[in-house]
Amino acid sequence: MRLLSCLMLGLGLSVSPVLQAAVKKLATVEVTIEGKQLTAAAGIRTLYVIVFDAKSPRPYGAMKVDLKADASGTLYKGDLTVDPEATSTKNDGNVMVMGAPTLPTTIRLKARLDKDGSAGKDQPGDIVGIAEEVAAGSTAKIVINTLVK
Repeated sequence: MRLLSCLMLGLGLSVSPVLQAAVKKLATVEVTIEGKQLTAAAGIRTLYVIVFDAKSPRPYGAMKVDLKADASGTLYKGDLTVDPEATSTKNDGNVMVMGAPTLPTTIRLKARLDKDGSAGKDQPGDIVGIAEEVAAGSTAKIVINTLVK
């Protein structure tokens, strides 16, 4: 049933309350870019949204978004959800499946325009923005504004 729930959410279809029970909302997020970083973002078509427990340097989960055009304005807007009971690390749409035993209560969100499109640590040429100390379940705005050198 969890697989069906993840697939339906990934396709943007509604999920029955019974199937939706295990999936929990981590945050509603809006990722934007503006100003001087627009030039540096030309040609970058991969956005990662990474969630950290605010008390830990290790990522809790991540989501990859393939952009259809050069980055400008709002790049992503939506809910970040997680299935804490799942055992797979496969992402389906905005569902972050990490298998962590508990959900964090305070999170740090990082958005990264990734120059080479590869997951992993920030690399020169990537552009990042961070929202610190976000209460789980709340809304956050991340402005991508720092070029990694």
